[in-house]
Amino acid sequence: MNNPITETINPREAVLFSCGGVNEVARQFAEMLQYCKRKNLHVVDVFFETSGIKSYEKDCMNKLLDYLKRNKTKQSVVFYSRKTYLKYVDISKLLPFMQSGQIELRFAKDNVII
Repeated sequence: MNNPITETINPREAVLFSCGGVNEVARQFAEMLQYCKRKNLHVVDVFFETSGIKSYEKDCMNKLLDYLKRNKTKQSVVFYSRKTYLKYVDISKLLPFMQSGQIELRFAKDNVII
């Protein structure tokens, strides 16, 4: 299911997702923006939360899900790494978007597309 990125990717829309501490999120976004630039992905929105409270993860994820439900174009959802994705995302909520082909997941640090 995981494919190393080796091909040239046509420009597409991308949304960025990150949760964590302020410094962590800032560093992750800087690296994700560089990744999008290298892969010709046009960033159309960002979703992040820097609160230290555990419930923030759900709020941030709910905002992303609402966005994906409203927007029907094919998009890349870019995470910093698979590790941060697994830590902050309820995978089952993104699965319908992946199965329908509306989104693909990209992990900037890992250089992987799902």
